[in-house]
Amino acid sequence: MKRVFIIGGLGFIGYNLAKKLAQRQYEVYCIDSLINYMPTNFAAWNYYSKYRQQELELLGVKMYIEEVEGTSVKQRYFSIKPDYLINLAAMPVALLADINPQQAKINIFDSNFQLLEMIKGAASNLSRYIYISSSMVYGNFLRDSHQQIIPANENQTCKPIDTYGAFKLSAEILVQQYAYRYKIPFTIIRPSAVYGPTDCNMRVTEIFLKKAIKHETLELDNGGQHELDFTYIDDLTEGIYLAMISEKAHNEIFNLSYGQGRKIAELASIVKKYFPDIVIQTNDSKPFRPNRGAMDVSKAKTLLGYNPSFPLEKGIERYLDFLQKHINNYDI
Repeated sequence: MKRVFIIGGLGFIGYNLAKKLAQRQYEVYCIDSLINYMPTNFAAWNYYSKYRQQELELLGVKMYIEEVEGTSVKQRYFSIKPDYLINLAAMPVALLADINPQQAKINIFDSNFQLLEMIKGAASNLSRYIYISSSMVYGNFLRDSHQQIIPANENQTCKPIDTYGAFKLSAEILVQQYAYRYKIPFTIIRPSAVYGPTDCNMRVTEIFLKKAIKHETLELDNGGQHELDFTYIDDLTEGIYLAMISEKAHNEIFNLSYGQGRKIAELASIVKKYFPDIVIQTNDSKPFRPNRGAMDVSKAKTLLGYNPSFPLEKGIERYLDFLQKHINNYDI
C-alpha cells in the first residue's frame, strides 16, 4: 500500500484530499498545526476542524497535531517513509499574507524550504514531492487587443502583485532549484478560487451562501465585475490525485481549475435562485486584488486526463446542500 504524507492535511483542501486518497486505499498521514487565521469565523473553524478529524479517523487516516515548521515533521517523515509528500502548508487566503507578511513567510516559504532541506538527501526514496501553489502567482491576467482576459497558462511569465502570490512563486522557484540540484521529483499545482464542503476561510462562496441562508444582503464590490475561475473541491482533489500518480506529471507545473472565468455577480445570481428574496447590492469599492479570470487547463487535460465536472451552478448546488445540513451546528 502506497503511503502519502500531507503537510497541512487537516485544512480545507488537505482534508478533502486525504479523504479521497484513503477511500482509494492509500495509507494516509496528515500533520497540521491547526491554527485558526480567521477569528471572526471561529465557530465554523472549530466545528469543521473536529468534523474533519472525526471523518478521517473513520477512514483510518493517521493525524498529528503539531507545528509543521518544527522538527517533528522531519521525525514523522523518516518514520513514515512516504511514497508521496504533499505540501499544503500556507495561509488559507491571500489577504492574510498582506496583513501579516512575517507569518506568511513562515507558513509559505520557510516551511517549503525546510521540507526541501529534509528530503534532499533522500530524494531517491520519494516518488513525488507535490507543492500546492496558487493562481495568484500570475498577478494580473493578460488581456487581448479587445481587453478580454486571456486564460493564464503555465508557460507565461508570472508577475505576482501581492505578498501571497510573491511567496508562492518564490516557493515554486525553490522547488525547481532543489529538484535540479538534488534530483527531487516534483509536481507543482496552481489552483484557483477553490470552494466546497468544510471550507471556513471566508471565501466569497462561503460568505454569500451563509448570508443567503440567514437572509442577509449580498454586497458586490465593484459591481460584482471581478472574475474568478471557481473550482469545486472535488475537481481539485481529483486533479491532484491524477498528477500524483502520473509519470507525465514528473517535474511539471499544472493549472487545476474548472477553466472558466465567472463574475462575482454571476455567483450572486446563482445563489439568488435558491433564495429569491435576498437583496443584492452593488458598490464602487475596488479591493486590491489581481484582475483574474479563466485559467488554461488544457495541459492537465492532455497529460493527466483531467476532466473537471463541476461548473459553478453544480458546485454551488452541492455545497449549499452540505451547508444546510451543518450550519445550524455552529452558526445559530
